[in-house]
Amino acid sequence: MRDSVSWIHHFEPYTATHLWVIVSFLAMVSAMVLLRRGDDIATQPPRRRLMDRLIGWIFLAGALFVQVVTLWPSRFDHWSSLPLHICDIAMFVAPLALLLGWRGLRAIGYFWGLGLSSLSFIFPDLHFGPGDFQFWVFWTAHAIIVASALYDITARGFRPRWRDWLFVAGLSILYVCIIFPLDVLFHLNYGYIGQTYKNQHSPADSLGPWPWRVPLMVGLALLAMLLLLLPWVIVRARTSRNHAPTLPPAPVIAG
Repeated sequence: MRDSVSWIHHFEPYTATHLWVIVSFLAMVSAMVLLRRGDDIATQPPRRRLMDRLIGWIFLAGALFVQVVTLWPSRFDHWSSLPLHICDIAMFVAPLALLLGWRGLRAIGYFWGLGLSSLSFIFPDLHFGPGDFQFWVFWTAHAIIVASALYDITARGFRPRWRDWLFVAGLSILYVCIIFPLDVLFHLNYGYIGQTYKNQHSPADSLGPWPWRVPLMVGLALLAMLLLLLPWVIVRARTSRNHAPTLPPAPVIAG
């Protein structure tokens, strides 16, 4: 009996619970995108703006809820509760990108959302099952980030460029330069670039010993974001070639 209900309080990756989370998430995003691209909304700019803002406000409220719960005194843990992970930052950037439409925010939401935060759906750093509040907090936070990025790409037509990648790459390096000293000084592991202690486990442990794995992690993150950029660069280059003006033939001058 104990094993049959263990999934309620203990999450295991690549199980039926994990599959249920992914299917539910994809269904939610698909519904958002189909509604936004439907004729009733896609052809009406005021309705498009209204839907974008409505989703933005809902996601922002969800992000505030997650942050308040995480910082609540009875749940606070200085090892993980401070809003210093990239996902903590992206969780607020993503809905603000929908509300404000600033290109910098949209670029951060795309590259950090799909390039980094989406890994939580593949390698979730979670041990609590659906019977625990932390399960819903974890998935709500990451759903906000990744759903916003997918919605921005598939429904709102965001297309990243080289300058967007350079901006987010520089911001990512700046993040490491700020967080890494804090991790070292206070023996933390925010951004997963700090050292793990005793019985702690980090997804980054498989990349080698600390601190030598940190440059590798930065390189892999930049590479992942670059791979997210390349398809759009290739499509844009092909489109430019196909629409290049054709010069008329040179006149033949009789000698």
